[in-house]
Amino acid sequence: MKKSLLALALLGAYAAGAYAQSSVTIYGIIDESVAKGNGGTAGSGGVAALGTSKAWQVRDGGPGSRLGFRGNEDLGGGLSAQFLIEHRFSPDTGNTNPGTQPAASNTFWFGGSYVQLTSSMVGSVYLGRWYSPAFWVSLKTDPFGYGGIAQVGALTFANYTNPSAVGLGARTTNTVGYKTPNWGGLTANVAVGLGEGGTAGRDTGVNIEFTSGPIYAGLAYDKINSGTPTFSATSGAVDGNSLIVAGFAYNFGFIRPMISYATSETRTGSVVDTDALSFGLTAPAGPGLIKAQYTMRNTDAAPLAGVPVDVKLKKLGIGYDYFLSKRTKVYADYTAIRETNLTNHSAFALGVRHDF
Repeated sequence: MKKSLLALALLGAYAAGAYAQSSVTIYGIIDESVAKGNGGTAGSGGVAALGTSKAWQVRDGGPGSRLGFRGNEDLGGGLSAQFLIEHRFSPDTGNTNPGTQPAASNTFWFGGSYVQLTSSMVGSVYLGRWYSPAFWVSLKTDPFGYGGIAQVGALTFANYTNPSAVGLGARTTNTVGYKTPNWGGLTANVAVGLGEGGTAGRDTGVNIEFTSGPIYAGLAYDKINSGTPTFSATSGAVDGNSLIVAGFAYNFGFIRPMISYATSETRTGSVVDTDALSFGLTAPAGPGLIKAQYTMRNTDAAPLAGVPVDVKLKKLGIGYDYFLSKRTKVYADYTAIRETNLTNHSAFALGVRHDF
């Protein structure tokens, strides 16, 4: 009898331990490149960090070198808890403020920091700092993965930024978000970046994505509410700024073409309407991958006495990734940019990236 009771106690302890299984993963990217531009003043995305210098530069080469920690705990009954904290840095200097982060910022977990509760039946609720729903559509229709000098990147935001972000509009702070389960390839994400003092406003975003076999399709909407109700010189910190972005891709195996379109309305001293259209592709080639994109952005504004100003930007990006292993690759990227009233800018970069 005593042996039976002991066996039951051990079995109960084992079962409780099984339900409380947890894991913590350390992950990251180290990406370094040697880059050179022609000194042009036109610029966007990764090439803007080169400035107007014609000198050779060593710089963080890709979507942002990072060190992150993520964890998962099984709570039983289809419930689980997750967390993530991610630090961005420039490996060439050790600086905690890479090119995508304002130099004055002291945001250590710039890449993201959230806690999340998940139900396998209902979905996930998260709180903290994380990517906006619109970012995912941009990322999945950018052949360069939203990184490097040839990326489409923030061009798919069509000049839109959000006030709850630090740096670019791709992330929101003070965020409460909900992600649905995957329903046969269909998912949705709703997130609200709440204000934290001042008149920064409330950022509300939503996306719907469909992924099935070779198909990807996404649609997202983002808007600022309850901010400063009049025109402001501070981009994004006003009431009514809005963004719509849509993307589609199809993987034929030998090539994966993709397209994205974005339109935004912002208020920076006047109403500014911007459209951005991007065509891209990736194609396997030997042990590597060819990448290419062509993006056109058109901005219509009326900053002076109602006289329209039409600013056009065109960006070409091509590149090749050569995979030394599943985690390590070397790459070469080239970009050329034309922009109204600015000098043409071209640049190339040679780099090494290791994922861990």
